Amino acid sequence: MTSESFSPYAKGRETSEFLMQILRILSKSTADFEQREKEKAKIEKEFKESDKRLGEQVTANYQDLSKITQAFSTITKSINDSREKIKKIKDDLSSCKTLLHCKRDELRRLWIEGVEHKTMVSLLEQVEQIKEVPTKLDNYLLKKHYLHATDLIVNAVNKLEGPLASVEALRDLKAELITRKEQLHEVLIDELNRQIYIKSIPPSTSSLSRSGSFRGSQVTSPGDKRKSGRESPGPMQSYSEFRKSIKEDLNSDPEDNPTQFISILIEALFILRKIPEAAEGLKIRIQPELSTIVARTSQQLVDSTCQQGETLSNHSEPRYLLELMENVIHQFRYVAGMHKIVLKTLERIIQTMEPKEEISGIPIRNELMYDMTDVWSKIQAVLELLLREYLDVQNSSSQQGTQSGFDEPSTDIGAYFSKKRPTKPKKMSLFRFDASIHAISTNSYVDDNKAFDTGDLFGSSLLAEMGLGKHQLVCKPSVYNITAIYKPLRVFIKEVEDVIACPDGTSSLQCFVTEFIQTIFLGHVHYKISTSIEAATKGR
Repeated sequence: MTSESFSPYAKGRETSEFLMQILRILSKSTADFEQREKEKAKIEKEFKESDKRLGEQVTANYQDLSKITQAFSTITKSINDSREKIKKIKDDLSSCKTLLHCKRDELRRLWIEGVEHKTMVSLLEQVEQIKEVPTKLDNYLLKKHYLHATDLIVNAVNKLEGPLASVEALRDLKAELITRKEQLHEVLIDELNRQIYIKSIPPSTSSLSRSGSFRGSQVTSPGDKRKSGRESPGPMQSYSEFRKSIKEDLNSDPEDNPTQFISILIEALFILRKIPEAAEGLKIRIQPELSTIVARTSQQLVDSTCQQGETLSNHSEPRYLLELMENVIHQFRYVAGMHKIVLKTLERIIQTMEPKEEISGIPIRNELMYDMTDVWSKIQAVLELLLREYLDVQNSSSQQGTQSGFDEPSTDIGAYFSKKRPTKPKKMSLFRFDASIHAISTNSYVDDNKAFDTGDLFGSSLLAEMGLGKHQLVCKPSVYNITAIYKPLRVFIKEVEDVIACPDGTSSLQCFVTEFIQTIFLGHVHYKISTSIEAATKGR
């Protein structure tokens, strides 16, 4: 027997065939009545037996059937309830759809109003923050937290020129902040100069005493490693990495770390797009600030040396000039070291960008920068002007002397003992220093730097800025002062020549000293000896 005989489909087919056979037998209209009766009796008998078996099965499975009936009733009821709920949900959804369709424009308007209100709240918060900018800026500047101050004012101006540009109530505040932003770089440059020329000098060298001479000292300035040209700023890094390395602590004094403070000042100038102006401002202020150091040191030396009512300018005390020279040179070394740190930071900012990339919209070219050669050149220029004053170059070069005293250095002494008619000495200029090689180079340097008059080392305007009424000389100007300061001066000149990598004896200061000694000093010595010999022979 195959599996199809046990399938429901096979059973149904057999049942239907059996019923069809019975119907054909019973529906025959033939005379075989007896046969139909037999079939009828047979069917009735089987029906009773089936009914009996059904009753037995119902009796035996009554409980299960009751449970099934109850479960069916419950399921039927749940299905009906669910149908009612679904019908209600469909009706509600249809109603919502109708209502949403009717109020779509109103909902859009409410959504737009919500977005506008959020924008207005954001703008009001920005306005409140902008109103606090002047107060915060003053606090930052008072504590010298210049990086935070710069970020604050730049962001504020960007907002006032951007999202808040149409707010008329902020017009006056906008003008004030823009003005303060334009002036902030001047404050930063002034502070940078103060760090270089005042704060960089240790306390032991910023004030003088009688026992505080620095003879023979070879102090190494910050960052001074005796290398020619500019130092390498280190490995290349992106600007974001460089920016992260410069952090400003609001809980500490920024001047505790001068190198970090200088980096912060230059970074603030970079944010303001004022690096070219800063480099130019630093370059212009080098020589005036160096002259200020000379004048300030002279005043301190006079105050610490003289008694009340006493002056040094009328006394021939070259030891005070030596002390002044050593202290000035000592301070100049520190100034040069600070300039090296500044240049290193400037180069690092430039090298963090691409070769042809503009920094914040402002291109920075190397020709706009200065280097250590410029610094040492101006140091030499200031020292030269100081020497001109104390060696009395102007008066010495215009003094008159005898022809024999200068044109004939190998004069025969025996000639003085022979009888001869005294001749009237011919007046002539000892030396015209303005026609020397070094004077020509100095004049060229003056023309290149018109912002400062090198002929006026201690001008009235410069002294007024320093709070000094008059320049104080520490000794009487004289040609012979060179003997007291020559050795430390020569050591410093050698140091400068090593730093700027120029051949020995070719620096501008060395040229000045050499020409002074060969032309003026030796001429005075020769004239003095000649005069003494002449006086001795005449006295005989």
